[in-house]
Amino acid sequence: APRRPHVLFILADDFGWNDVGYHQNQVSSGNPEGYPTTNAEAGIMPTPIIDALASEGVKLENYYVQPLCSPTRSALLTGRYPQHTGIGPDVIVINWPYGVPARETLLPERMKDAGYKTHMVGKWHLGTCDERYLPTFRGFDSFLG
Repeated sequence: APRRPHVLFILADDFGWNDVGYHQNQVSSGNPEGYPTTNAEAGIMPTPIIDALASEGVKLENYYVQPLCSPTRSALLTGRYPQHTGIGPDVIVINWPYGVPARETLLPERMKDAGYKTHMVGKWHLGTCDERYLPTFRGFDSFLG
């Protein structure tokens, strides 16, 4: 059987376009306006591991996100607009009595169906009030967050 590719999906909140190294514009030196002449002087943090992953993998660079994490996560993990999943304009907090509906199939569930092991690290924000909303009931083999 052919080898399946490894998949690493990174979803990071509050990142701007230039906050990862492979998007950062190199600051030109010798400018007369006195702007910073190096990335370090400009306060740009290097991201060498993310840069290496990006150089060898697939980058998804044509997408739209919501201004909050729960609707964005819902859209990316279901492939649907968050309005269609019932995850509206708010962040789902720990005591709210809902999450992404079970009728919605999430990306990790599809990955498991294809034979992948799935793991999640970080914040979930897609429902926690009932175990049916938790990551380990939505396709992830393990969850640390």
